[in-house]
This record gives sequence, structure tokens and C-alpha cells, in this order.
Amino acid sequence: MTADDERDVVLSLVIPAHDEEATIDAVVRDSVAVVRRLAPGAGEVIVVDDGSTDRTGELLDALAAELDEVAVVHQRPNRGHGPALLVGFDRARGRWIGHLDSDDQIPAGELESLWPAREAAALVLGTRTDRDDPRHRLVVTVVVRAIVSALARRYVRDANVPCKLVERSLWTTARPLLPDDTFAPSIALVVVAARRGVAIEQVPVHHRARAHGASSLRPVKLARALALATRQTIAVSWRARPGSARRR
Repeated sequence: MTADDERDVVLSLVIPAHDEEATIDAVVRDSVAVVRRLAPGAGEVIVVDDGSTDRTGELLDALAAELDEVAVVHQRPNRGHGPALLVGFDRARGRWIGHLDSDDQIPAGELESLWPAREAAALVLGTRTDRDDPRHRLVVTVVVRAIVSALARRYVRDANVPCKLVERSLWTTARPLLPDDTFAPSIALVVVAARRGVAIEQVPVHHRARAHGASSLRPVKLARALALATRQTIAVSWRARPGSARRR
């Protein structure tokens, strides 16, 4: 894709990555194939290498040299999944911005299930079915579901799902409300959308166990992260109320 095509980008797919050398090649190739099907000649895949210490960055550079759709952002030092996701979304040029994670737990092809739902919504969320994750992560999801549904004043099953589509107009509205260090921007984005009366669709997606590596969030660290994300999301919800000033 050339600079002249920038205004015609239909879909930007953002993938944060940290130490995923075992999966990153397959994930990016699968993602490019999906983007080519959904937005032929009008898509891009943006991978944010968030301070990886293995060969993830090297493999990404090779993929970018081979595949026209792939752009890589190297972020040093490691800042965390949330800030990396924000960097990728800020870089995105598409009318629609997609999000997948690099652990391959949700196959890239699941975005194709979400794509038709964009006709009726500005935010399309996957909802993980038959989720294969440790118990403590499932408990956190239940807590997040309750918190977000209360703040959004509607039922949201899987706000932090790493499989979503966001219309650019919604991102433009939400971004000024999200500090650059937001731990869980996916959760905050759902609350902004709901508070501003934006249509949200929820579509079941398949989920599988992590085949390689491990999440960096162990139970105690995950509990602290949940507390931080809750405080930040409540603050974003307050800023997102109708008629409020828009500032980070």
C-alpha cells in the first residue's frame, strides 16, 4: 500500500506483541490473509512490538519486508499491553480498526464473524465461547463484566476481549478521554461507547488454550491490575458523560 492509498484504507488490524516468537509469524500471516479477504487492497496490519526480549522484533521486521500490508512499531522499553494497543490504534488509518492479540488464542479468522455486524454498530465485540483459560482469569472476567455492565448501563459480556472492530468515528471520540498509560483501554472504550449512546454488537467467537508461552499476569498481579483498570475506567466513565469536557 502506498501513501496515495492512505485515504482509502478500509481496515487497520492492530496486534500488540511481547515475547511471542513462537506464534508471531503464523498470527501475522493469518491476519494478513483475513485483512486481504475483508478489505482487498485496502487493509493494513500494524504490530506493536512492546519491548520484546526474544526474537519477536526480528521476526516482525522480516514479515514487514515481505508483506506490504504489515507495519511494525518497536516500543522500548516494555510499557504493557494497554499502552501498546493505544500506540497501534493511534497509528491506524482505516475507517475500521480491528484488534487481535498475538498469543493466537482467538484465531484471526474470527474477525470475519464480526465483519457483517459492523453494518449495525460502531463497536463490534467478540464474546469468547468455551473459553480455555486459568480459573483466576475467568473470575476476573466475571468481575469486569459486572463493573462494565454497571457503568455502561447495559449488559456487556466480554468487554476486554482481544477481538473487536472499532469505527474510526468512535475512536476519535474516545481517544481524548484515555490517558496514554491506560491499563485496559478495551474496557474503557466500551464504557465510552455506551455512555455516548453508540451502538454495540456482540458476536460469539472461538477461543483456545495458549499453545506457547504464558501470560505475565499471575493471580496477585492480576488482582492489582484489575483494581487499577477499575479506577481508570470509572474515571473515563465520568469524563465520558454527555456534556462533559473532553480531555485526558
